[in-house]
Amino acid sequence: MHKRILNFCVIDSHKWESIGKLLENCLIDWGHEKILTITADNAAANTKAIEYVRKKINGWKDLNSVLGGVHMHMRCSAHIINLIVKEGLKRLESSIVAIRNSVKVQGVGGDEDVPTRWNSTYLMLDAALKFRKAFDRMGDDPDSSYLMYFKEDEGDDERIEGIEGSGKGKGKSKTNKRVGPPSDEDWEKAVTFVMFLKTFYDVTLKISASLHPTSHSTFHDLLAIDGEIRELYRYDVTIPIEERTAMDTLLNDMAASMKKKYDKYWGEIHKVNPFLMIGVVIDPRFKLRNLKHIFEEIFENDPTCERLVAQKTNEVKQLLMNMYEVYKPSSNNMGATSTTNESGGSTNNETNSSLVFGGRKRKTMMERWKKIQQESENVVITHEVDRFLLDPLESIDEEFDILGWWRINGLKYPTLASIGKDVLAIPTSTIASESCFSTSGRVIDSFRSSLSPRMVEALIRSQNWIRSEDISSLQYVPSIEEMEFYESIEMEMGSKTSTTNLNKTLPS
Repeated sequence: MHKRILNFCVIDSHKWESIGKLLENCLIDWGHEKILTITADNAAANTKAIEYVRKKINGWKDLNSVLGGVHMHMRCSAHIINLIVKEGLKRLESSIVAIRNSVKVQGVGGDEDVPTRWNSTYLMLDAALKFRKAFDRMGDDPDSSYLMYFKEDEGDDERIEGIEGSGKGKGKSKTNKRVGPPSDEDWEKAVTFVMFLKTFYDVTLKISASLHPTSHSTFHDLLAIDGEIRELYRYDVTIPIEERTAMDTLLNDMAASMKKKYDKYWGEIHKVNPFLMIGVVIDPRFKLRNLKHIFEEIFENDPTCERLVAQKTNEVKQLLMNMYEVYKPSSNNMGATSTTNESGGSTNNETNSSLVFGGRKRKTMMERWKKIQQESENVVITHEVDRFLLDPLESIDEEFDILGWWRINGLKYPTLASIGKDVLAIPTSTIASESCFSTSGRVIDSFRSSLSPRMVEALIRSQNWIRSEDISSLQYVPSIEEMEFYESIEMEMGSKTSTTNLNKTLPS
């Protein structure tokens, strides 16, 4: 996998017209003829900009987007996860602020905590929990600097608007004292939330990668997040109302609000970009069988479960078949021709042998078998997708190298390998792209504020390309057909050289 910055430019406005035209110009400048997906967050301007690009691409002469670009918009998974988690953090705001203030006074991971980033908050809470006993002991000493810290005015530290210094109450704040120290209830909330957030944190790290594929595992990750939210909600439902504590009620409200946000973006199958399901299908560990199993679990409580499962499974397979037809002409001609030629050569040898040893009956029998063999081979070539789906699954291994598997098996499934190259390269988050803005901070500083936008783009883009792995260093493995072609050229050149040398040695 490789990542390259193509443009780093100034956008006149955040309106979709400006974004769409810049995307269009970028594609034209780089000569990109077809675009499978564009990854962006859920802002309305981005959605309209991508729709604008889709229409423009489809209008270009002799060029069009893959399958009309109906699934071109790949929504940033990290952005949606961020919205879901922030919805849950709202319910624990006062407890988080109390622990954050404790961390600040002792310097336990507080320097790296950024309140506006939930993953930073998760790491802060995780680190603080390891020192909970130490914080409690400091809180037991009434004269300690730790407690004095919370009696001081807040200064630049945090307090919750509408919450008094004690962390309770509503209405306007009546004190400027810092929130904290954290109570036992605050710590218990943090323990539960850190355990709950680990799945979200791990998924965000996984989908933020840019040097290995993520599109084949993202659909499973989304289901894992949904499962975590449902589990937290079910836990509260199983507890009788009279036995529920304030903590139980809090977790229930938190899970309900997060579930609502999840359902807004991924609550129904049609809201998920189908290319994420294609990623599951082309993973030799899962294929269509795994997707069908997932649909069965999703629709298990629906009275029309069997029909829905069959419908959704067929939709995904049909999408793969449609992609197969788009990719087939450019990738499968050599393989199909080679197979037909090999078959013809082999059968001709058998037919010639029958003329000598078998007589007329044997010749007729061989001709019939030749016809049957050719028909069966044509079926195999035409239905490469079915052949792949019916082959045995690979064993489940978290360290499975899917790119390596397709590199080895590309000769067996040439068209699907071409599809895999594009689908597996789909980024499922914009985090890797947004990282270039961090780089820009080191390029555009107070001493270089007069740099023109074009010069900034040249500096950032050149730096990215120079520091990236050289594509020319990759080892290319030729196919069997290409090796046979090279060998035939060498033999032809060798025969010509031998003839030339012979002519030189013969007397004139």
